[in-house]
Amino acid sequence: MTTHGTKPIDKQLQAHERAKLFCVVGIPTLLTFGVGALRTGNWVLVGLVMANAVIVSGCYLALVRGQTHFWAIRISVAAFAVLATYLVALSGEEHSFALWFFAFPVVAVMLLPPREGVVWAALCLAVATGVMILGGPETGTSTYSMAFGIRFVTVNILLTTCIYWFEITLHRYQEETSAQKSLIEAESARLRTEIARRTSLEGELRVLASIDPLTSLLNRRAFLERFSHELARGQRHGPDLTLLMLDLDHFKKINDQHGHPAGDLVLVHFAQSLRRCLRNVDIIGRIGGEEFAVVLVDTSPEMAQPVIDRLLEQTRGTPAILADGTVVHYTVSIGSTEVLRGDTMETAIQRADDGLYAAKNTGRDRHCQR
Repeated sequence: MTTHGTKPIDKQLQAHERAKLFCVVGIPTLLTFGVGALRTGNWVLVGLVMANAVIVSGCYLALVRGQTHFWAIRISVAAFAVLATYLVALSGEEHSFALWFFAFPVVAVMLLPPREGVVWAALCLAVATGVMILGGPETGTSTYSMAFGIRFVTVNILLTTCIYWFEITLHRYQEETSAQKSLIEAESARLRTEIARRTSLEGELRVLASIDPLTSLLNRRAFLERFSHELARGQRHGPDLTLLMLDLDHFKKINDQHGHPAGDLVLVHFAQSLRRCLRNVDIIGRIGGEEFAVVLVDTSPEMAQPVIDRLLEQTRGTPAILADGTVVHYTVSIGSTEVLRGDTMETAIQRADDGLYAAKNTGRDRHCQR
C-alpha cells in the first residue's frame, strides 16, 4: 500500500479510536453528573445532561458498528458545547459548574481536526464570555467579576493553544514517522529484490563456472569436485564407483578435413550420446579438448560393462551430421577402473588413463579395464 493511501486511513482510524474512548469515558461521567443534577431540581440541566448522554451513546453505537463518525462526533461536540455554555450561565464564581467548560476545548480539538476544533472552542468561548457579561437565564445579571472573567478567558485560550500545539506536533511526528517507515519499507523491498537478484546471479555464475560452454557438461574443475565428493562418500560407506576415461579417435583428422566448427558439432553430438546412455546420477564431464570422463555411481565393473558396450555401439553406429548434410563417422576409446578403498583421485584417474592408452594402442574403438 502506498504512503498516500496509508496516511488518510491511519488518521481516520486514530480519530475513530479517540471518539470511542471519549464515548466510553463520557457516558458514565454524564450519567453520574445527571444523577447529581437531580438534586438541584433544575430540570433544564438534567435534560441537557441526559440528552448529551443519549447523543454520546448513539455516537458510540455508530462507531462500534463501523459507521461513519463524521456527523456523530460533530453532533456530540455541539451538544457538549450547549451543555458547557449552560453551565457557565447557571453557575457563578461561588459554584464549580463553570469549571466544566474547560473540558470543552480539550474535547473539541482532540476529536475534531485541530483547526476546526479551535474554531469550535473559540465560538463556544465567545458565547460563554457573552453569557458571563450579560448574565444567565436564572438571574438576568452577571454573577462573575471582571477579574474572574479575564482569568476564565485567558485559561481557556492557553488551554486551547496548548492542546492545538500538542495535536499539530503529534500529527507532524506521525507523518514524519509514517514517511520514514514508508522509506524504510521501500528500501527494504529494494534490498530484498537486490539480494534475490544477486543470489540468482550468483547461482547462475556458479552454474556457468561449472559447465563446459560447448557441450553443457561439467567442466574439468566441476567434474573433479563432484568426483572428490563421491570418493569421500565412498571412503566412508565403501566405494562402489567405476571411473571411465573416454577419448574420441582421430579427432584431429576430423578438424583437419571438415574444420573446427564440424569438430565442435561432433563434440556436442558425443555429449548428447553420453546423456542418452547414462543415468542422471552419473557424473559426466569434459576434461580436455576431445577427452571426457564419467563416474558411474553405485556401479561395479561388472555392472559397468553393458553400459560401456552400449556407449561404444552408440558412438560407432550414430554418426554426426553437419549443417551441409555431410555425415561424419567417429569412434571412441574407453579406459575404465574400479575405484578402490584408499584410492585418491589421482591414482584412480591414472589407472583409467592407463586403460585408455591401452585401448588406443590396441586399435581404438574399444575398451580396456585397469
